[in-house]
Amino acid sequence: MTLTQPTETHMLADLATAVSCEVVLPGDGGYDLLRRVWNADIDRHPAAIVRVCTAQDVSDALQWCVARGVPVTVRGGGHNLAGTAVADAAVLIDTALLNDVVFDAEAGTVSVGAGCRWGDVDRAAQPYDLAVPAGVVSHTGVAGLTLGGGFGYLARLHGATVDHVVEIEVVVADGRILTANADENPDLFWALKGAGHNYGIATRFTYRTVALPGLATVRQALYPATDRKGILQFFRQWGPDAPGNIGTYIRLLRAPEYWSQIPAEHRGQPIISVATVYYGEPSDEPAATAGMFAHGSAIYESLRTMHHATLQHATDDEFRYGIAHYWKHLFLQDLSDDAIDTVIEHSDAYTGRALNSSAHIAHQLMCPFEILAGRREPRDSSNDSTAGVGSPFAANIGADWEYPGEKAPLVAWAKAFDQALAPYKAGTYINFTSVAGDESVARAVYGDKYDRLVAVKSEYDPANVFSRGLVDLSDNAGELA
Repeated sequence: MTLTQPTETHMLADLATAVSCEVVLPGDGGYDLLRRVWNADIDRHPAAIVRVCTAQDVSDALQWCVARGVPVTVRGGGHNLAGTAVADAAVLIDTALLNDVVFDAEAGTVSVGAGCRWGDVDRAAQPYDLAVPAGVVSHTGVAGLTLGGGFGYLARLHGATVDHVVEIEVVVADGRILTANADENPDLFWALKGAGHNYGIATRFTYRTVALPGLATVRQALYPATDRKGILQFFRQWGPDAPGNIGTYIRLLRAPEYWSQIPAEHRGQPIISVATVYYGEPSDEPAATAGMFAHGSAIYESLRTMHHATLQHATDDEFRYGIAHYWKHLFLQDLSDDAIDTVIEHSDAYTGRALNSSAHIAHQLMCPFEILAGRREPRDSSNDSTAGVGSPFAANIGADWEYPGEKAPLVAWAKAFDQALAPYKAGTYINFTSVAGDESVARAVYGDKYDRLVAVKSEYDPANVFSRGLVDLSDNAGELA
């Protein structure tokens, strides 16, 4: 597919007449806001932004672009680290106005527009004490998270987000508006659930809801650097083996100087944060989580109980817009002593500054390294295209900065850290990929699912219109990369 640059004024005017929704051009009010994405390191200028209101708008805009060889990107929540939602000189199809949330109590499902953020769903579900298991930050986009597999606070109890997808409405490369479910277009449905960024533009999702298992009690403690290895050694067994209603989260960082809640001698020094999220009767939480907090001398402790919807919003400011990021993610089957030593060594070598939003010590925060416990039992991923989601451990290496001059050493640090952990790595979470990958990356990520994914790609997008996904799944990737 030969791509041209849609820079001519008459070409863009033609686009505005081809669709029945708003088209925002460079220089228009709102253009700079609409082109921005969550990762502030991404600063790109699309030729036009189409603010679709219906699936037909998506189809019309897409057909216009394909007919003229104009590159297309899609923005849902704009949270993708690699910034695939926006590209210079491309047409950005913005689904933000597809934002309705409709519950079907009889069917036990919720229909969600692809432009929604997870906070839209959580707030709408709160009166019913229901949820869709997904996410830990409310401004994450529904579509991007789901299409990459999806996990969050409820994952240990209820599995990945794609485990709850009943149906997806999607506009494919030739403009058809299709329904994908277990009976209609089942191969496409399978591919969308994990590698979905490569197959079309999702416009609506239908999910099975789950009943919330009570309030969420969040316990957190901070420990000095000397306790890190012992805590990690205990966590590697306790975390994955804990009951499903307990999530365990470990973070290594240097304590900010302004954290006045901790003793002065620990400010500016390496520490470890341990947090558990317990769903159920709050009075049962202390006994259930005590074991995880019995392996060090805490320098700070906190305890909060809240509704799930409040929890989903609790660290929005910590992961606010306007910060630049370069992350590496890895799934682990085990956490050996050598891996622990590597984690501590490279965390201490972090070259960045603390960018946490305030003196409040959140249970989830930006840090050089975080690891969370999955389940010991393998998750059945045969009905979706995910890879690695549901492993015993998921870890993230995070480089975060505000100013361009800080970037180079932080990116080099993250790459070196990732390379040092390569011997222990058992896959990656595609939604936490900072750099879009080629065929070799796709094969490494999707393993024995790769060939089937390529076959589905060939059927629904033979010209590789959706070539700006996180990895290239076309059957001629070398020509189109």
